[in-house]
Amino acid sequence: MFKKLSELLFYISFGAGLAFGTSSFTIIAGLFEVVSAPWVLAAILASGLICVLISLSVAELASMYPSAPGIRTYLKIGLSDQISLVLTFLYLVFMVLVAGIEANMFALVLSAVFPAVSPVAAISGLIVFTVVVNCFAIEFPRVLQVVTTLAMILFVIGMGIYGVVSSPTDYVFTSLAAGCRHEEVFLLPIAMVMSIYLFTGFEWVTLLGFSPQSYERRIPVSMPLAIATNVVSYSALTVGLACVMSRVQIHETPIPQLPYLTALLGGSGAHVACGLSFLAVFSTFNAGIMSGSRLMYTLTREGKLPRWCAIMWYRTGTPIGAIFTLGILSLASSLFIYQFRLELPAAIVGSSIVTLVYAAFMLAALRLRKSQHSVRRRFASPVPVWAQWLVIVVLLLIGLSTLVSSPVNSGQVAIGLLAAFVIAIALARRSHTKSTAAIGDTQGDAS
Repeated sequence: MFKKLSELLFYISFGAGLAFGTSSFTIIAGLFEVVSAPWVLAAILASGLICVLISLSVAELASMYPSAPGIRTYLKIGLSDQISLVLTFLYLVFMVLVAGIEANMFALVLSAVFPAVSPVAAISGLIVFTVVVNCFAIEFPRVLQVVTTLAMILFVIGMGIYGVVSSPTDYVFTSLAAGCRHEEVFLLPIAMVMSIYLFTGFEWVTLLGFSPQSYERRIPVSMPLAIATNVVSYSALTVGLACVMSRVQIHETPIPQLPYLTALLGGSGAHVACGLSFLAVFSTFNAGIMSGSRLMYTLTREGKLPRWCAIMWYRTGTPIGAIFTLGILSLASSLFIYQFRLELPAAIVGSSIVTLVYAAFMLAALRLRKSQHSVRRRFASPVPVWAQWLVIVVLLLIGLSTLVSSPVNSGQVAIGLLAAFVIAIALARRSHTKSTAAIGDTQGDAS
């Protein structure tokens, strides 16, 4: 019983920790630029519910193909090879964007607390450190993963509650209602797509199943629990921010945790914010590089990426080709975002990408129920089919809303999305053409 419970706790901590990065604070600050505090809470709750429904479809797919390289396998079998390639490359673009945003936000906090540290040096140091850790296959104990994530989540919830109780009761209600307008309901779609970014990463737990039996209950249960955990922490932080800082003060900074903790804890708050940011960025950044390199290695083995991405280091058996490639791309993304201060537009582009991928997951699960109904499912989503179709439509609609109601320059978001699609489609076409040519050569040799 204890073994099963500890396994479940590990899955929950992994999913919650991977989703809760330093950029989560930036997204929450950006949400305050779009809507007032009550609508921020509504967006977080609505997006959390949507992600729970998505996770049940992902759990069904994972139960059919345990420990498979998720996004590529599910979409290739459920939709088609070509569509799967485009969406997989889009997801890789998203991961590179997230790495760039995370590194930037950590560098901003570090430089604010220690002015002598150059943001460029902090960005480069974080990426180099993560690449080295992954190349040497240094795995931190699972207990450490659980403890650090639990400490981070509990601290954020505690600081959110502290922000509320330290404010006068009448001021709490005034702060939450300040600037709240009913017309803001029309801005809820863009707030929701931004909020989905806050939960992204829960699906990577499907790669970690300890045994086939893990996919019957523990992994399907862990994803909704990880999402619920983050809903509570984000909600507590949102209310705390609204009680301590004005709406303008919140959305004027991409690192609201720094002035917030300084206001609550005084001079030591800045150093606490730095420590909190380190915990947040490390769990997200390290797991992201690790998961992304595995995905790149899988694509390379299929002949979809250059051969150097599959180079293995004989000493550790790690795909150093994929790790170095992803590290270089992450560094380029980080420096580009830093140079032009594009952290929020990049996050919105990433959110739009991931809503499309999540919609594809649900569509794949529905299609496989018909095309592969005989394949054993250790878990089946209890969500009615009509509700799953509704979620797919909602995801597509709110994803498109970023093109017309972005809180930042809509042109930047549109250009970013267009660039992401061009890159993904070009890579998919190149991979498909190369594979077709290889098949043709093989057939010619055989004849």
